[in-house]
Amino acid sequence: MTQNDFESYDQGESLLPSNRPSCPIILLPVFEEAKHYINAFFTTIHIAYPFIPESPFIQNYKALESHDTPQAQSCKSIFETALSYTICAIGAYYKALPGKDETVGMLHEKLYSYALTLAPTSNMERSLGHVVLLLARCFYLLVVCKTESCWTVLGQAVRVAQSIGLHMKNEEVDHIKPGHSPETEKRRRVWYSIYVLDRLLSLQLGRPPAIHDDDFNVPLPTRASDTEIDWAGELIEEGDNSDASSGDYFLEVIAFSGIVGRVLRSLYRPRRSHFASEDLLTTKDLDRQLVEWKLALPRALRFDLGHTFEQLQTFKRQRNMLAIKYHHLRALIYRPYLCHPLLMHLADPTATISQLDWPLIRSYEKACISEARETARLLHGISSKEELVHGFPWWQMISCLVCASSILLVSSMFAEATLELSSEFDTAGLSDDAETCLKVFDALSIKSPGARIARDMMKALKDCGVRFKDASNGTPRSIQEAEKSFDNSPGFQSHISHPNTVSTLPYTSDYGQHLPMPGGLVPTNCYWPAEIVDSMTWSAQFFDFGH
Repeated sequence: MTQNDFESYDQGESLLPSNRPSCPIILLPVFEEAKHYINAFFTTIHIAYPFIPESPFIQNYKALESHDTPQAQSCKSIFETALSYTICAIGAYYKALPGKDETVGMLHEKLYSYALTLAPTSNMERSLGHVVLLLARCFYLLVVCKTESCWTVLGQAVRVAQSIGLHMKNEEVDHIKPGHSPETEKRRRVWYSIYVLDRLLSLQLGRPPAIHDDDFNVPLPTRASDTEIDWAGELIEEGDNSDASSGDYFLEVIAFSGIVGRVLRSLYRPRRSHFASEDLLTTKDLDRQLVEWKLALPRALRFDLGHTFEQLQTFKRQRNMLAIKYHHLRALIYRPYLCHPLLMHLADPTATISQLDWPLIRSYEKACISEARETARLLHGISSKEELVHGFPWWQMISCLVCASSILLVSSMFAEATLELSSEFDTAGLSDDAETCLKVFDALSIKSPGARIARDMMKALKDCGVRFKDASNGTPRSIQEAEKSFDNSPGFQSHISHPNTVSTLPYTSDYGQHLPMPGGLVPTNCYWPAEIVDSMTWSAQFFDFGH
């Protein structure tokens, strides 16, 4: 099989035109080999998105092994077989990511490509199995940094799920029984996996969610973990067990995703035209919701508390996932106030400094920087790429770390330029935390093109900061003084743009050429790279690749 056989893989689900010859038959890996790939999936993605029951999946996998070829199976089994190939592809990529096992280097592409050959989108019937397979494909595209393609496939999953009624409550035949069937539980877990992934991708790409909270009515899944459920039984009891359960994580992330939707619609909606005083109150309310969510977490999931001598890796990984999500979202809530007005200025020409609560804005700015530092510090104890890949949702972390490192680099630039920042944060500490993010990008860049481009982008931004510090002569001044010189800078009035406007300058790795700094003045925001001016919409440029 040649490399050309996989060129269309980069295009997501429009992969296999009808006139394309099918891929050569690739047999499923024998279970002894496949169990390593299956385990990689169920100990990473599954503990966050439990849409595939583990024990039935393994039973089906072993049954599929007995067939000589996938073509010998029924239509339903074809979907199960395609799912098995996809899960093995995800696991194979996880095994290859640290870069130590070269034997699985391209195996994930072969397995995924053959899964698409077995069950092309155009020939798939609308069913729960269809949605599960689309979700599995989403996660493969996500882990190989095809986030744009993942977004497209997820849109298909949303529509198919709605078409078969997953967004509506599935009334049980017998309402007297205190529980529901395993089939109903599967439907709930599949729907909420779509919901959570929809919010995650919206946050990464800066786009509106496909699912509004008012557009579905589905009871929450049970808090029982996957292993605690008898998937072959008739009823799942709604237990009152107060002991910690790994199933609690999914329920907490569902609640977290609701807050994500409110943040996106309140602070980053497309029609948000300018910064206004009421945004200060909205920001405070959203932060209150987020902090209350954290404080209400079960003790086993509280990432801000100590867990000495804990042996369960599942809880540790789930806390890492929650911590990354929490600090990233809280940084984004306060992101519009970073170095405001030095970067953003005032979008409303009728507003003046006296009309806004600058002490409150500065406190929001400090919160943004602090959350970015917390994100970086989660990685301080990482000792190997294996620990990073299996202990954190690394495919989500690229966007989180780009956001955190850009905040840290920008704030380190201005920590020396303004008295307010220099009195609160040491430049060396900010730069060191940003360097932590760069080291992670460097470690992942061998196998991840997204991490490689993010690393290069942040290195260029770091060089930009050096130029800025040299031009500003490192003279601290107050925000008001900087604002005054900013207003009087040449050409300022012709360059004002509102906080959520992405720079129209073309993407380039040499950011310094766009930074004219006459007389050591702070440049207007239209000259800065887009990742400084806008906190999310720019991120799509390194989440999908054609090579």
